[in-house]
Amino acid sequence: MKKIFFLAALAFASMMQAKTVTLDVNAPLNPETITYDESGVWAETYNEDDYATIDYQSMSFSHVAWTDYNFWYGFTIAKCQDTTYSVMEDQFHCVAGGGLAGKGTPYLLAYAAEGMSAEPPCEVFFDAAYTPQEVSLCIGSWALHNVTIGGAGHTFAAGDSLVIEIEGLDENYEVIEGKKVTFFLADYRSANESDWKLNQGWEACDLTALGEVYGLAFTMKTSDVGSYGSNTALYFALDGLKIANKVADFEDIEIPATESVLHLTQTGDIQSGSFHFTQEVADYGDWGIYYFGNLPSNKSDNIYESNLDAEKSVSGGAYEGNNFMVWTSSYAGQDGIALNQADVVPGFMLNNTAYAVSSMCNGDSFAKKFGADDWFKLTITGSLNGVDVNTQVIVDLAAAGEYINQWTYVDLSTLGEVDAIRFALTSSDTGASGMNTPAYFCMDNFGAEKPAGYVEPERAKFGDTEAVENVETGVKAFKVLRNGQLVIVSGESEFTVTGQSIKE
Repeated sequence: MKKIFFLAALAFASMMQAKTVTLDVNAPLNPETITYDESGVWAETYNEDDYATIDYQSMSFSHVAWTDYNFWYGFTIAKCQDTTYSVMEDQFHCVAGGGLAGKGTPYLLAYAAEGMSAEPPCEVFFDAAYTPQEVSLCIGSWALHNVTIGGAGHTFAAGDSLVIEIEGLDENYEVIEGKKVTFFLADYRSANESDWKLNQGWEACDLTALGEVYGLAFTMKTSDVGSYGSNTALYFALDGLKIANKVADFEDIEIPATESVLHLTQTGDIQSGSFHFTQEVADYGDWGIYYFGNLPSNKSDNIYESNLDAEKSVSGGAYEGNNFMVWTSSYAGQDGIALNQADVVPGFMLNNTAYAVSSMCNGDSFAKKFGADDWFKLTITGSLNGVDVNTQVIVDLAAAGEYINQWTYVDLSTLGEVDAIRFALTSSDTGASGMNTPAYFCMDNFGAEKPAGYVEPERAKFGDTEAVENVETGVKAFKVLRNGQLVIVSGESEFTVTGQSIKE
């Protein structure tokens, strides 16, 4: 069989961006609606039966209450405009007088009660692994009152501080040692008073140093501590928490060897990022074991000689990194993609395989060489709760004498909210036994947003390329018309053609 070399794709300068989820305090999932009392505090703050957490998209905030004692800790919701503290009912005030959206808008208020739990009292739980980006924080009015006026303790002076320690949680929602960010609400550590800092409103705190985590633990610590614990009221306000869900870049999949493919021992899911990719394993006895659906590959070249080279991209290797996914259809229909939770998937990078392009360019024992009217198509369908959504995304892998030969972005946002995605490949070259064109394509960075400045690459033309062989050396290569000039591409070498000779 012919050995085919394909042109390498141009790399895009922009990195793919993960989808970000930003806390919208005014739009919780549980409770479905927020009812406030006359002072602007969530009316269910002391409800100990129904709200162990306050749930938002992809994140849940801890909430503990004792109804009989009118006591709570963790997080609650408020939209108090008053910024002062004088009596106990003012505990829900923050010095910003509202959330990030302005005066009187909702924010989450945290009470980091001491000694109430073996765990940090203020925690946020994610529904999957995310990389926190930032959060906006603000001192509670009672805490500010203690810092500036005193109360149970002393007015802050040189050497004092009030901080929030933010730690990452693992998949069991346990604190990860060493993953911590410290944010100062009051920093009087310097002997020089001009260096002192005191929070007076919303400030952004960078959380990217935490890396990928499953949640956050917030702990307040003060230097003003007495025999009964903290003399500073441990209240702060939170808004604008932004987290990035991990794109399936497939680098988190362990492929057993270089230049190989991951094959499971039985049908199952392969997880990358926030997605589950099904691989179907079929044992046909004397005919061998076959693998369908999602096949993780780290094959870096684009040489196609036999079916052993089926899991290669036409441009050679992944879009970014080492690993990418090759999809091939099965007959059982168990080869889709499941999401950790229902969501809108931005898109992914797509490419043809070297196998499919070799077949379309040259024909093979099953398929014909493509002509100008032939086509090869990918149809992407999403579903929610087992019901297909109303729209589909259709990608022409080859059509009108052209084919995709570089990593190309596919927008999936038009599918809307889905919890599962499946693929179907069709071709104009179809016979009594089904499609003759090899049913393969490649994907990378699944779930990524389109990068800024992205320009869709030009497609290759079937008429501009054909397999050739240097009769003197026996080297097989690919003939390409580039800007009107005939060029031979062989591995990493290029040759220009003059007359009947090939010159480097």
